[in-house]
Amino acid sequence: MPLLGQDFFGSLKQRVAILGPGLIGGSLALALSRDCSPYQISVWARSGSSAAAAAARLPACHVSTDPEEVLGNVSAAVFCMNPEAIMHCAGLFAGFVPADAAVTDAGSVKAGISASLKKLFGGRFVGAHPMAGSEESGILAARADLFESALCILTPDDAAHPQAAARIEALWTSAGCRLHHMTPAAHDAAMARISHLPHAVASALVQAALAGAPGRNQLAGGGYRDSTRIAAGPPGLWTEIFLANKSELSTALADVQERLETLRGAIETGDRQAVLDFLTLSQSLRSTTHS
Repeated sequence: MPLLGQDFFGSLKQRVAILGPGLIGGSLALALSRDCSPYQISVWARSGSSAAAAAARLPACHVSTDPEEVLGNVSAAVFCMNPEAIMHCAGLFAGFVPADAAVTDAGSVKAGISASLKKLFGGRFVGAHPMAGSEESGILAARADLFESALCILTPDDAAHPQAAARIEALWTSAGCRLHHMTPAAHDAAMARISHLPHAVASALVQAALAGAPGRNQLAGGGYRDSTRIAAGPPGLWTEIFLANKSELSTALADVQERLETLRGAIETGDRQAVLDFLTLSQSLRSTTHS
């Protein structure tokens, strides 16, 4: 049975469907359903328990487990799930999406999702990746300001319908995002280095630091906590991300391994200048590229 938000049927606002009320989907629903928003939000949840939790957290939204009901008469649909679930559910729900509705997603790997959803929706699909999130997950972690000043990467191609692209741009801008355009391939290459690689390295660092002696974390200061925070993210999601971007990530991991071997060699031989040069280059690169 549907769970109805306040004044759902009385508004003339644009209807937007959000498929998947986790951290990203729930935060998007909160952001787009704020007072004075031009949007009216309906949310699809996979199960009755998920729908009940979403309805409690999103009182201004319409929440249901019925995709046909959620997608009826929407001007835009946003798939906010793991990469594999986005492609799976898009195939299941494509027949319920109005023929004039724009479609986007929030997946962190774009090539596979873009190829799959373009087959279903053609130029109405405009891929997106909001660069926002945390190590927490689920609807209880959602917050309305998650996207404030965050970068949202859009990946339209030449076949994207201008009206659909404009509609999706307006949606993410209304959530608080700054927009940047890239191809899906360029996006995945960049994310392998600045998003997926850091998570992989943080995970390896936790194991290297604590394997055989988990109690060491009680001695750790800010350096360890800052360097490993993202390793607390959901393993299932990150497994999908790593495998969906395996070619780019594998190359990035090889680069890290090479650099670590260089550093290890300098330390083992006591080459003070080589160690200093290694650390100085890293300090310089970070200070000039990170505010």
